[in-house]
Amino acid sequence: MGKYFKYAVGEIVLVVIGILIALQINNWNEGNKDKKQEQVYLKNLKDDLKGIIESYNTANIVEDIILNQSSDIIRHYDLNQGFYNMDSILPKINDLTVRWGVIASPTTLVEMINSGQTKLIRNTNLRKDLVAFNEQLQLWSTNTINNNTNLVDNMIVPEIMKLGTLSLKGYSDEMEAIFNNYSYSKFIHSTDTSLSTISLDQLNKPEQKLNIINLINYRHTIASLQKGVNNSIINRVNELLKSVETELNND
Repeated sequence: MGKYFKYAVGEIVLVVIGILIALQINNWNEGNKDKKQEQVYLKNLKDDLKGIIESYNTANIVEDIILNQSSDIIRHYDLNQGFYNMDSILPKINDLTVRWGVIASPTTLVEMINSGQTKLIRNTNLRKDLVAFNEQLQLWSTNTINNNTNLVDNMIVPEIMKLGTLSLKGYSDEMEAIFNNYSYSKFIHSTDTSLSTISLDQLNKPEQKLNIINLINYRHTIASLQKGVNNSIINRVNELLKSVETELNND
């Protein structure tokens, strides 16, 4: 009986050891699978983050055009003591009606959050930073949309459309280059040169001069603030990009 008991105990021990080994192998396989999936996510996150930087760099090009044009208009106005000799300036005034909405979403990160897969990011700090960034980006994007709608579309564009000559002069070469690179917009132009005279008459009315100068200054301020926000996003994304690349290089 003693020998049988020892044999039975030995069998049980062997079975337990076998089970433990099988569980260990399964855990190793699952861990290896998770690591591979983490690498896939990190590589996709890297591509998404680079795309976001590119989108905001493009937005900054537009903001720089607005900043330069508004400054040039004010200098020209002061030099000419009014809105005169405007052939090169009217397109710059028309540029102030443009605002650039950035459509940049960390698609991979959103997918991971929605599916609960952020847990695959083993670096706890990086995981927290990515989730926080997604929330910040949504807030920034909403703020940009509100600014474009309420401050540019509703306040500035209607006034400039009434006073400017968009159909005659169109946009500046710099702005049209942006449109040509990133959209399929086609512009039509009128040959009625009397529109320019009408525009100048309107612009040089005392009450309109004050109004348009205020609008140009305000448009400059909005562009400056938006560029500051864009740069803060770019800096944040660059930080995340470095962290993601570090994780990729560690494996």
